[in-house]
Amino acid sequence: MDFENILFERDGAIGRITLNRPEVKNTFDLDTRAELLRLLDQVRDDDALKVLTLTGAGDAFSSGGDIRTMEGYDFTAVGGRMRVKRAHRVIKAMMDLEKPLIGAVNGVAAGAGVSAALACDILIASEKARFFLSFVRIGVVPDMGNFYLLPLRIGVPRAKELMLTGGSIGAREAERWGLVSKVVPHERLDEALLSLAARLAKGSGRSYGAIKAALNKWPADLKTFIPVEPGPEEGD
Repeated sequence: MDFENILFERDGAIGRITLNRPEVKNTFDLDTRAELLRLLDQVRDDDALKVLTLTGAGDAFSSGGDIRTMEGYDFTAVGGRMRVKRAHRVIKAMMDLEKPLIGAVNGVAAGAGVSAALACDILIASEKARFFLSFVRIGVVPDMGNFYLLPLRIGVPRAKELMLTGGSIGAREAERWGLVSKVVPHERLDEALLSLAARLAKGSGRSYGAIKAALNKWPADLKTFIPVEPGPEEGD
């Protein structure tokens, strides 16, 4: 599989996805979103692939949406809403994937990068990881599932604090709050990621799909919080 903005490597039953725009800290532009959607669609029905991992190249997981794609965009109420719904398709595809998806946050995760991290089923982080909810600082609201995923992990009061202040938390605080499952030394992040992936690769793919489908309906219907606009990814 050839992509320009992501890397995909396969090792037996494990597929490794790397956001590969380190020069811009792995921001999500429209092409990256489209490539990630295409990859998830291609591996969706591959029963030999049991588990996927997601991380970022360089010193960042993802610094969020590429705001350069907003230049010249007509942000009417309807247009802006449709753009957000199209972006939601990436998060929905990650969550609907009937395979465990393990995220490894190797540095900065901001904005939509936090959304992508939280859409992973299991999330680990290096001690250098830091999570930024900076939407309010540029006059927008959290998107790509943050309203659903963040309070689901850390509770509504803490989610309000981060979203309203545009604040950030480090790896250890993220672990205490339940945002990530585990924090490891930076140089051991890849080792921890592969160890967990290898463990899951030995499990039942049929069970994984059923477990994810059931948990994604709790505590409320996902579609309430992550509405999706049908249609092609390109050109939004």
